[in-house]
Amino acid sequence: MKTKIEKILLQMCLMDDTFMTVAMDGNTEAISHIISTVLQRKVNIVSVITQKTVHNTRGKKIVMDVFAMDDHGNVYVIEMENNPTRAKVPRMQYYSDMVSNIIVQTGTAYSQIKNRTVICLTRGDAAKTGQPVSRSITEWKDTDQGTKPYGQIVYVNVRENRGNDPISVLCRDLVQKDYRKITDPILRESCRRTKEGDRKEVMCDKIRQLQAETRKEERARAAQREKMLKKEVAVAKMEAEKANRIAEEQRKEREKAKQEVERARQDAEQGRNNYLRGMVEAKIPVESISSILHMSVDAVRKQASLLGCVL
Repeated sequence: MKTKIEKILLQMCLMDDTFMTVAMDGNTEAISHIISTVLQRKVNIVSVITQKTVHNTRGKKIVMDVFAMDDHGNVYVIEMENNPTRAKVPRMQYYSDMVSNIIVQTGTAYSQIKNRTVICLTRGDAAKTGQPVSRSITEWKDTDQGTKPYGQIVYVNVRENRGNDPISVLCRDLVQKDYRKITDPILRESCRRTKEGDRKEVMCDKIRQLQAETRKEERARAAQREKMLKKEVAVAKMEAEKANRIAEEQRKEREKAKQEVERARQDAEQGRNNYLRGMVEAKIPVESISSILHMSVDAVRKQASLLGCVL
C-alpha cells in the first residue's frame, strides 16, 4: 500500500518545479533534449544546476529552477510557471540580467558574455501571441559579422500539445503524470528514476520538506489572522466604549437640561406664588390678580388657598 507521500509523488509531473528540480539536477541529457526541442536546433548541455540561488548587488535573491550551460559557453535558464500571469516579460528579463551578473562575477568581461536564453514553460499563453512558442529578443550585440542577438526569452505554452510536432510531443511529456506514457525515452527514464528509482527518496524528502514549510506558512498565516482578529476586536471594543461614553454623556446632558427646565419651572412657579402672596396681603382684588397673573379667578382662589392666603 502506498504512503501518502508516494500518492502525492504519483500526481507530480515535470511542470512541478520541485519534481523538475530533482529529476533534472545534473541531468545534461534530458535538459539538452528539452532545450534542443524548444529552440529547434541541436544544443549540447554540459552543466546543469537546479534551484540555483543568485543575489543581485542589493542583496535581493532569486532562485532559478534550472541553470544550464552548453559546450560553447552559452547559458540557459528554464523556469516552470504554472500561473501565466506571473511569467511577465520584465520578470524573465530580470532573470536574464541576473545571468549576466553571474558570468561577470566569474571574471568574464561583459563584452565576452555568450548568448543567454531564458525558457519559460507555462500552462497558458503568457506571451499573449496565440502561439505555442513565442520568442522575444531582449538584447543585441555588435560582432565582426554584424549585430546579433545574444539575449532572448522563449515562452512555451505547454497546453498547446495536440499536434504531432516535436514541440507538442514535448509539451505532452512535460504534463504527463504517468511516466510510462511519456514519449521521449530520456524524459521517461528521468521521471521513472524520480518516482520509483534511485531519486525517489530524495523526491519524497523534498515533498516532506514542502509539507513542513506549508504547515509553517499556514501556522504563520493563522497567527497573523489571529493577531489581526485581536486587533479588530480591540478596535471594535474601543469604538463600542467610545460610543457608550458618547451615549452616556448625551444622556447626562439631556438629564441636566431636563433638570434645568424643571428648576426654571419651579423658580417661575415660586416667583408667581410670591407675587400672588404679596398681592393678597396687599388686599388687591382677586379679579385684578387674575388679570395680572393671567390666571382664572378660580385658579387664583385655589392657589391662594394652597399657599394659606385668605382672599
